Parts: sequence; C-alpha cells; structure tokens
Amino acid sequence: MKKFVIIVSLVALFSFSTMLMAQELVLYYSFDESGDKIVDKSGKGNDGAFDQGKGKRVASKAANFGQAMEFDALSRIVVKDSKSLTIDKEISFVMWEKKGDEIGGTGTLPRIFSRTSDLHELAMDSGNKQKGAFAIYFGNNPGWTACMLVDQNWHHIAVTGDGSTFHVYLDGEDVFQIKAAGPGTYKGDLFIGSRCVLGNESFKGWLDEVAVFAGVLSKDKVKQIMNGGVNGQLLSVSDQGKLGWTWGAIKAGY
Repeated sequence: MKKFVIIVSLVALFSFSTMLMAQELVLYYSFDESGDKIVDKSGKGNDGAFDQGKGKRVASKAANFGQAMEFDALSRIVVKDSKSLTIDKEISFVMWEKKGDEIGGTGTLPRIFSRTSDLHELAMDSGNKQKGAFAIYFGNNPGWTACMLVDQNWHHIAVTGDGSTFHVYLDGEDVFQIKAAGPGTYKGDLFIGSRCVLGNESFKGWLDEVAVFAGVLSKDKVKQIMNGGVNGQLLSVSDQGKLGWTWGAIKAGY
C-alpha cells in the first residue's frame, strides 16, 4: 500500500510539473525592493534597470501587494535579452495597472511593454485606435488592436497567446480574443514604461506584480495570480515547489 501511494504521488507530481513547465515564469517584478535596480524574482536573473530617470515606489493597490512603481515620461525599465526571455509561440503577461493621464497626445500609444523592433507591444491608447483602450501589437501578428476600455482605477490585466489566438483578461475575465496569423518568436531587449524607441509614447501611471510567462495561462490561473499575486502561484517561484523538496515531503510522510 505504501509503495502504491508513493507511485501515485510521483505520477501526480510529474504530471503537475509537466503542466507547469508549459507556463514557466521567466520574469517577475514585485517592485518591493528599494533603489533603482529592479530585481527579477522568477529565478531567471532577468533584472531590470532604469535608463531614463529614477525609480519611484509608492503604495500598491492593497497592503498585501507591498509597493508599486510609478512611471512618467522620464522613467523606463530596460531588461536585457536572455535565453529565458527568448520565447517561441506561447507567451503571457500579467500586471496590476493604474493609468494616469494619457500623455503623448492624441493618436499615440503610450507603451507599458515594448520590445526591440516593436516585436510585442502592450499600450494604453491615446487615440490611435480607440482613446482610453488597452491595445496590443505582436509584430503585426496581429496588428494594433484596441481590446477594451480601461478607466483610471487599479485593474488586473493579463494577455496570453498560444500561437493562434490571443486572450485578453480584465480583472480575471476573458473579455477579448483575437486570432493571430501564426506563432512567433519573441526576443530582444524588453522595455517597461516606454516604447523601445524613445519618443513621446511613454506610459504614465503605476504598475505592480508584473510578470512574463513562457506559456499559456488558463482563466483559473489568471484569477489565482490576480487574487494572490504572482509569488507562490507556480512551483518555479517557491522552494517548496522544487522537485527535490516535494519528493522529500512525500518520503517524510511514510
């Protein structure tokens, strides 16, 4: 009986681990440290640094989320390209976002996320497609698309794509879907708070619990992250989730 329980536990463990590998956390910023360096808590070493202005931390949407980062026209985080951030086909983003004034003027797209060569862009629209909307662009696959109107309160936003369809979540609900022409490879330096090319398309507002995943997030996972934060939602961000720890826990019980 004891051997049977261990075998069943191992099957469940490795099945769960395989599922999590399909949604690997490759970047996570809680913004809870101090100073201008931005520490990646995913374990992948994708730390960021400001190349324009300084970091300004403020209280987040709720006490349990710690601090948030404030962005203006002079603040931008640069994340150098890495092996873990070179992602084929499936990619997901999550964040808590509160926008300020839609700076940049009518017809621009203040960027929250941007990547070298405009490979994938997440923005707040100042009127390019629909003023006040959250918009996405993935290397013209699809082209610029206004997904949903977003007001100036705190909201949780998630974008997840499987190579054929992008799903956009607002506060845990799947509110917008759009077909892509096909899978893509995402690589190059990543910019948070401004377009990769400096200009007048900088995001003004606040961000917290920012993360990138190599893989697709389910609606349930998006809601878990929204309610509990990124940390602790996946095995890869907790020592207790590592295979060695879990196997040790199984053996300790018998």
